[in-house]
Amino acid sequence: MNRITIRRFDVVRTANMVAALYGVIFLVVGLLFFIPVALLAGIAGSRADGASGVGIAGAGILGGIILTLVGVVAYTVMGWIMTAILCALYNVVAGRMGGISVEADVQGPYGGGPGSIVPGYPGYPGYPAGYGAPGPGTPSWPAPGSPGAPTPPPPGWGRPAG
Repeated sequence: MNRITIRRFDVVRTANMVAALYGVIFLVVGLLFFIPVALLAGIAGSRADGASGVGIAGAGILGGIILTLVGVVAYTVMGWIMTAILCALYNVVAGRMGGISVEADVQGPYGGGPGSIVPGYPGYPGYPAGYGAPGPGTPSWPAPGSPGAPTPPPPGWGRPAG
């Protein structure tokens, strides 16, 4: 098991992510409440006489749509604000106490192995299995002229004119 410590959160990025999640969640929950309201408005409209019945049904459905949209916006904004405040507070407290410590197992091709810089991983990302990570002085790209190597820049490229 590898131990990971969460020392700080990026306040804006975390708040953006949580606000988007709040918006999606409230949209789903809002639709679950909107459907029965729309059905009840339709029933109420069908019981009334003439044009007033259509007006009652339309007002109920329009009110449900507006309430759902206002709820999505309100939950998204409040979710962003509260997450930003809590992340900022966490960053202050974690700076003094050390943060949350989590034990994690790395799964998949980056899981680690003998002779690797990532314990349990048989090779370096982009390298075939069995090859270790490049060490000091070892290029991390193909040698010039070998297959897959980038083409060299044209002569005089990058030099000031004159």
